[in-house]
Amino acid sequence: MTDEVLRAIARWQIPVIQFNGMLAERLGMTWTDLQALYVLANSGPASPGELARRVNLTSGSASRMIERLVRAGFVRRVPDPHDRRKVVIEPDQDAVRRVGGLYDSLNERHRADLATFDEAEQAVLLRFLTAAAERTEEEIRQRA
Repeated sequence: MTDEVLRAIARWQIPVIQFNGMLAERLGMTWTDLQALYVLANSGPASPGELARRVNLTSGSASRMIERLVRAGFVRRVPDPHDRRKVVIEPDQDAVRRVGGLYDSLNERHRADLATFDEAEQAVLLRFLTAAAERTEEEIRQRA
């Protein structure tokens, strides 16, 4: 059963990547730009260096990405509240709502699927998905 679950996850990852790529293209951004917006929307403002680490980019590539996102109105540079000499990158909330809205239909489908699971089953899914994200992030850090 474990191998079947892992194959099912791998099968799911492909359309997820394709869907995100399709949306990124429609928004006029790269897949990495979309990842950065997601990171900022879900984890809050970040320094350019921290954002680069979170999306696995060099500082130079991250600078170009941030500039693209600023120009397109997805994010803005604001003074760091802890050190006014520095800046943090924060998402534009209207842009986050607009981009998030593109996922509404898919999220509704996922909600309907999850509604077929009881609370205990959903807790198991949550536990696995949380651990899977952590292990994947560990693997990325080890290989970076």
